[in-house]
Amino acid sequence: MPQQRQVTETYWCPGPWPWQWFRTCTRTVTKWCYQFQWLKEYRWLVFCYLEGCENGTKYCWYAGCFNVFGSETFYNIEKCFGSQKSSCGKCG
Repeated sequence: MPQQRQVTETYWCPGPWPWQWFRTCTRTVTKWCYQFQWLKEYRWLVFCYLEGCENGTKYCWYAGCFNVFGSETFYNIEKCFGSQKSSCGKCG
């Protein structure tokens, strides 16, 4: 079951001067965090389709990504999102 928690994220915050253009900042935000037993990522250039299993519930969604074609599976990985993901069934 996903849990809401406070996480610190890094983002790009360039300043007006050239030596500040690559500066990063941090902020604390509330996100929904999932502990996936496995997470499959299918890539098509700038689009990804993801399926993840958390405690027997399967979640599916699309996301933007910058990768070449292909797929990859990750195990025991935590991911946090700004909103909850929709369930697409049970893990098999």
